Amino acid sequence: MPMKYSLLLLMLLPLAFSAQSECRLVASQHSVSWGTINAAERQTAGSKPVELPEKSLQLNINCDEAQRVRLFFNSAMPHNNTFALGSQGQMRFTALKATVDDREVLLAPVRTPDSVLSSSGTQQAAITLNEGIAFVSGDEVRGKNIALTVAVVGHFKNEAITEKVNYHGNLLIKVDAQ
Repeated sequence: MPMKYSLLLLMLLPLAFSAQSECRLVASQHSVSWGTINAAERQTAGSKPVELPEKSLQLNINCDEAQRVRLFFNSAMPHNNTFALGSQGQMRFTALKATVDDREVLLAPVRTPDSVLSSSGTQQAAITLNEGIAFVSGDEVRGKNIALTVAVVGHFKNEAITEKVNYHGNLLIKVDAQ
């Protein structure tokens, strides 16, 4: 029997932030939607997972004074140590196009707010659940205005759906400024 109902995919971006100094995190949007996917689109995937197109959002961190800023990522709905998209899907986030005070910088992975850097950084970095990123240019940089693009792609298991289903996921961001 053909599926008669659509599938709505939505990633919510509740922003959690804490900082030891006066820094504010602003996102270009607080939700990302892949819209409605109809049965014909899902049938083209066959038995493979349904791949969703890349979406992006801009993060800006504005501090009153120059700070060393690190961002940490979590989810209120993790699944198997990944960012879940419903019970049968997953989201992957990538950080890229980072600037500190209008200067391009690199991104280095960090595990905790006090971790020693183990990388000189790259232009883009996979965002890992319960870990973070630091902004580097040789050494870790300090700044008042940090900008970062976050790209998100999603996929979900293609299964029989007989009614409208919404898949939700989220990304929590904590700002650590020192």
